[in-house]
Amino acid sequence: MKKPLLLLAALGLSFNAFAASGAKPVAIEDNIKRLKWNGIDVVYIEDNRFPTYDLTIYFADGALSEKKGQNGLSIHAFNLLDSGTDKLSQKEILDQLEFLGTEFGADVTHEYSTVTVSGLTKDLKTSMTQICSLMRSATYPENVIKKELQLERNGLQSLVASPQGLSERVFREISLGGTPYSYPVAGKLKDLATYTPAALRAQMNYFLDNVKKRVYLTGPKSALALEKILVDECRFKGSDSDFVRAVDAPKKKTAKREFIFVPVPDANQVQLRIGRFLNYDETNERNLDALASDFLGGGFTSRLMREVRVKRGLTYSIGSFISSQKQYGRAGISTFTKNQTIDRLIEVIDEAVTKIHTEGITEEDLDRSTQGMIGAYPFKFESNPAFLGQLLLLDHIGKPYSDLFDFKDAVKKYNAKDVAKKIGDIFGMKKQTIFVLGDKSIEPKLRALTKKYGPLKVVDYKQYL
Repeated sequence: MKKPLLLLAALGLSFNAFAASGAKPVAIEDNIKRLKWNGIDVVYIEDNRFPTYDLTIYFADGALSEKKGQNGLSIHAFNLLDSGTDKLSQKEILDQLEFLGTEFGADVTHEYSTVTVSGLTKDLKTSMTQICSLMRSATYPENVIKKELQLERNGLQSLVASPQGLSERVFREISLGGTPYSYPVAGKLKDLATYTPAALRAQMNYFLDNVKKRVYLTGPKSALALEKILVDECRFKGSDSDFVRAVDAPKKKTAKREFIFVPVPDANQVQLRIGRFLNYDETNERNLDALASDFLGGGFTSRLMREVRVKRGLTYSIGSFISSQKQYGRAGISTFTKNQTIDRLIEVIDEAVTKIHTEGITEEDLDRSTQGMIGAYPFKFESNPAFLGQLLLLDHIGKPYSDLFDFKDAVKKYNAKDVAKKIGDIFGMKKQTIFVLGDKSIEPKLRALTKKYGPLKVVDYKQYL
């Protein structure tokens, strides 16, 4: 699991350095070099302003690699790399990385996995040799694994005390039900006992030796010394036979309304999630998706914020999103309210979305939202890791890097009618999973809405832990 290490106080490569006024796409592309190291693709951006480097290693497989009975094994194999080796204990590993000012982490999605490292270029050889040693030689000591998994177990069991976290977990699995992506990447309580040292080591070896890798790197030219370390110490080698996770295009999931209530004891606040799974053909206009979700619930001036908070005081905050991966997407609205106002909150959101779809929006309202989104857009990429993450995602889903840099012009081609239609198509209430988590005392209020939103299904949260 990721430990609190010393965070480098260095600014990352600013997106503005690439997207400054008047810059041409060719100038941007000149800053992004594509290399090949021992058969592995490398994306390198030279940045000589600071003596630091940022590295992301992409593995073209994720939690979908797990066999039956191994749910959650991949992310634990990555997150527990620092648990110990034959030569070093977990404490010694963490102390060394902290002394070197090196931050080390990992992440796993259903489709792909990443390892990220940041540090000082003067210590690159020492720190990266250490990281390679962890990836190749982690023994996952049983006593350490047992302790770490008990902490995780305690966290899951106490999740009921965190309604927001519990809502995100349960809603995600329910709204993605019937797809390969519904089961939690980190597994459930029942899975924790299956993570043996041998199983964790075997899973890590699979990613290192069988899966296609890609390297993303920023830093001065001296950071290119990483090539020798990855080849000699990590023993990275690329070939055409390396595995790439490719899921058969899932059968189109018909969107239908579901009304779900998850009672939790003694909750004095109600969590509301409204959203659904998006089929592949619903995620092919990423810029329009961004514009629509931002207009609906992207900030204090968004339509939902004005209708729900400013006009009626039903919540403190509300937001919406449309996100996509390689072959699927998700859309959602997220908010909370008092026990007494949950029924009215659902109705107001329904009214707001329906009004946009049926009556449209004005070009003036859209322009204000668009300008605000364009102004905030560069700040998403002010750190090197964030910028590398965007390049990685574009490579993963097969989109050109120009999608990042052409954003301003791309969103301006859409008009108010386009955005209103997208909001209606994606967020129309007839297609949503309406998910409520709160105290059992609010059930009568929800039952009173069933004539409009369909039968209420009451679900026990424990089956999702």
